[in-house]
Amino acid sequence: MNIQEEYYLPHVDYRRGSPHLSHPKLNDRLIEVLRGMIQGLADQGLPLRVLEVGAGHGGFTELALAMGCEVTAVDMSKPSVDELRRRFGTNPNFHAVYDPDGTLRNVDNDYSLLMFVSVLHHVPDYISFLKMACQRITDGGALLTLQDPLLYSRHRTAHRADQAAYFAWRLSQGNLSKGIQTRLRRIRGILDETNPGDMIEYHVVRDGVDEERILSFAKAAFSEASLLKYWSNQLGLAQRLGDHLGLCNYFGIIANGYEAGSRS
Repeated sequence: MNIQEEYYLPHVDYRRGSPHLSHPKLNDRLIEVLRGMIQGLADQGLPLRVLEVGAGHGGFTELALAMGCEVTAVDMSKPSVDELRRRFGTNPNFHAVYDPDGTLRNVDNDYSLLMFVSVLHHVPDYISFLKMACQRITDGGALLTLQDPLLYSRHRTAHRADQAAYFAWRLSQGNLSKGIQTRLRRIRGILDETNPGDMIEYHVVRDGVDEERILSFAKAAFSEASLLKYWSNQLGLAQRLGDHLGLCNYFGIIANGYEAGSRS
């Protein structure tokens, strides 16, 4: 909790190091997924109420608002919540919730879409967190997760290619000494749980995110669920090359038809 707020200070640019925000082609692809889900909910006559957990600065909030949704954006970082309110606070359909302990205790229910974009890999027990968060979804509602790294051990070739390209990108980002020290600690398994550099990207500590476990949960809780796999890398050249080769290192879950009985 404290690390999230310590790292995501007012000056942080969420686009830096976030391929799903900085690469237009990838961003357009993921935005189209969200657009399709919102349109599907509208076609079903469900109320367009969206709960976005870990909203950051609202990279995906903006589209939901533009499509006429009522959006509640939740974040553990107070500076991020303040920035969300600065950007969207005059829109009567927008609500921001500061959630420092990640319990969603101040969030109500009956949302038609629950959304996580680049969030679950920060959560130690993401399955329990998903179960808790899905209790906010109305019957027939949907779940969308995007931009979480596939389990490294299940996708070794793509992971190695991703890491090689990441190192090349990191060389151009400045403060190289700090970056190298962080990487060496991770390789040696010596981690400081109070250091944002070691812990903010929690997936590197525990081998990525198990997409099959999350898909299994979604299939049990929703009438239909599918896995979206794709390539995402900070380096522009690597992004284009990985797309061309059909590599996949990130994933999303698209689930529709939330079933009330699964709340138990």
